[in-house]
Amino acid sequence: MAKLTGLFERGGAYYLRVVLPLHHPLLDRYKSGKVVSSLGRCSHREAIRLGTIKRAEILWGESFHPKRIYISTDINRCQGATPDTAKPVLLRDVYDLWVQASRRTADSIAACNRAVKLFEQQTHNPPLNQVTRSLGNEFRSFLQTLPTTPKTARDRLNWIKSLLKYAAQDLELIPKSPWVGLDIKSKTTASRQVWSTDWLQKLLSHAIWQDGQLPKDKKAGGLAAYWIPLLALYTGARCSELCQLLVQDIDTTGHVPLLKITDQGEGQHVKTTASVRTIPIHSELIRLGFLEYASSLKSNSLWPDLPLRDGKPGSFFSQWFGSFRRSLDVPDTLVFHSFRHTVRSSLTRSNVPEPIIDRLLGHESQGSIGARVYTHPQIEQLTQAIETLETLNLPVIAKVGSGS
Repeated sequence: MAKLTGLFERGGAYYLRVVLPLHHPLLDRYKSGKVVSSLGRCSHREAIRLGTIKRAEILWGESFHPKRIYISTDINRCQGATPDTAKPVLLRDVYDLWVQASRRTADSIAACNRAVKLFEQQTHNPPLNQVTRSLGNEFRSFLQTLPTTPKTARDRLNWIKSLLKYAAQDLELIPKSPWVGLDIKSKTTASRQVWSTDWLQKLLSHAIWQDGQLPKDKKAGGLAAYWIPLLALYTGARCSELCQLLVQDIDTTGHVPLLKITDQGEGQHVKTTASVRTIPIHSELIRLGFLEYASSLKSNSLWPDLPLRDGKPGSFFSQWFGSFRRSLDVPDTLVFHSFRHTVRSSLTRSNVPEPIIDRLLGHESQGSIGARVYTHPQIEQLTQAIETLETLNLPVIAKVGSGS
């Protein structure tokens, strides 16, 4: 079911809550920084449509007032609009509404925007009601002539298909998406490798994990070089997710210590909404002193010595790790992201249910019976799953546990 940030129901009617960005002109009027608008009594689907338009109207002013949205077809004309007073809706308008309708990652917004620019370039940007299946076939052929991989071409086609689907199902601006079924075939260019026991032993036999000798390269981030690969091995989290962690993301208030992957802190981003999750901290990390390390820090960041590049967490660290593993003659097929595949493979071998694995790794569960049963797994279930990951019996090093 489609979602809209800020939409809620009360007393049989739907309302929309919009948080105003900094320096928005309406802040003078709404001192709380929030605007709450009634959408009336309607279906959830209609509330999504009205709320999306209302959100854009509040954030951007009258340029997106619903009476100014016009589709020149007899079966899909918005009340109050005429050909002389309203402008035709373009795919760019749908993109703008899509961006504001829900929380999106910066990477998703940028990727979709690139696809829209290519669409505008190749098709000469027709009104939405003139986007035909024939036009989609031409655009598909155009994408495959560009100097990119088939996967990139397919991704760009899918972004436009998603916007057309959004225009049809959520906004009801067109009767149906005309590009359903259009596709570009692509093959995975490289198989997903996992760290074998031998390669893990070679990696972790380095002085970083045996003696606490930290690399001098600033890109390694000091103690981040010790902890981040271990966290990846015991959580399956992405490099960017681990590098952006704050001290407050380590929760020790309950009976099970937790690591929280979130986008709530300054500079934090996640890949998808499913990426926001809570992961029990493995007992091996606790034994090695991770909780003591986190509690000893005086900074907000869990990695105060780790530099960021253009505000992107993980970029410099990923560069350092790539150089480091090559210095150990680790195969190029084993990268930092391979830790994530290693965790998934290990959990699967331990017969952990697929929905639990998806929950731990931040993947969207499919609509199977198991997914519905395990939609809201308890912390105990997640802890049992995490504890199936094999311990590595590393030595306890005092200085990595104290953060000194």
